[in-house]
Amino acid sequence: MTSKRPRSDSSYPLDTPEAALDTIRRLRRRFNIDPAMLKDDASGSASRKSHILTYAQAAPRVGLEPTRELRDIGTFEIHRSRIPTDLFRSIVVDMDIMLVQYGAPIEHGTEEATSRFFSPIFNHLVKLFNFMLRNKPETMIDGRIGMQNRIEYFFRTFGAVALLCIEMKLKVGNDVERLGIIAQVIAECDGCNVKNSSADYSLPIHCIFTDGLTYEFFKFEKKPKNSNPSFLRGCFSGDPVHLRHGLNVPDYSFMETTLPFILQLRCACETVFDIMLSAYIEGLKAYHVHSEEWGRKHGSKRPSLDGWDRALQSADRALAAFREAEVQRKDGDLDAADATTDQALLALQESTGAAPTFYGSRLIMKDWDEVEVRKA
Repeated sequence: MTSKRPRSDSSYPLDTPEAALDTIRRLRRRFNIDPAMLKDDASGSASRKSHILTYAQAAPRVGLEPTRELRDIGTFEIHRSRIPTDLFRSIVVDMDIMLVQYGAPIEHGTEEATSRFFSPIFNHLVKLFNFMLRNKPETMIDGRIGMQNRIEYFFRTFGAVALLCIEMKLKVGNDVERLGIIAQVIAECDGCNVKNSSADYSLPIHCIFTDGLTYEFFKFEKKPKNSNPSFLRGCFSGDPVHLRHGLNVPDYSFMETTLPFILQLRCACETVFDIMLSAYIEGLKAYHVHSEEWGRKHGSKRPSLDGWDRALQSADRALAAFREAEVQRKDGDLDAADATTDQALLALQESTGAAPTFYGSRLIMKDWDEVEVRKA
């Protein structure tokens, strides 16, 4: 009698959802399939490929020539907005807590570990906006799960996406790979713009592109009808050559002291904060225009419009003061820089206090009871 051949994994009957999922998991492991490739569109074909743009495809959409490989990109000026030293110290302290959990950046094997290690930067900076910036980690391009080796965060202000943060896995291989990633940045910005437009908001999309140690800044802005949107690279005054591929924070893993890392990290944090504050102001302006148009359509002034006026004026004062504090710091007048920073924080608090809260949540610590907690 001929012995029966052992059945292969694929021959088992898939008569239950559990059996089907078990088979899918085995096949994913065997062939190293990206889960994003399993996302099907309405036609039943994998939609991932349709959303992976090359730079040659993306560049013309924003008026760039693909063969020039981003050398023809326009610029907008970026700045440092000084934050209190105590706040920056809290960021570094929390990064040490992350280090205990995930190790140093050189040890990270996944983008998730790197993202969590550097998360104190955004955690502490977003807190300054008092519920006016809300992080929505999601995908803007319909039918696509987040790209492999990348984590995306969409910061909304007053219902509109104003800031896109894309965190990449460390050490992007080469210029071709970098251009491919920037093509996806363009596509995501365009997706954010479409989502904003569908809600009758018009504002530029600021983008922070980082691997934790390098920070690049871009701005996507829709132009009048029948013209391409603009896609600009952020640069400091004079556009120093050594910063054209990003603001670099040294990897302290190869240093005897972490101080150079700490000092340059402060520069990165304050540049990120300036971009966040600029995005917040653009969100205020967009909602202000939205409110005015609503009033015109309904023949009246919206009751909240005066609050938006005060919020915008205070935000503009805050931005000017934060930047002035950085100028004073560069001039060596640290006491004046600290005093100006405190004034800027008050102006920012006035701004967030004047605008109606969009994303309010009850803070957990609000109900802390020392006596009851001690007895618990």
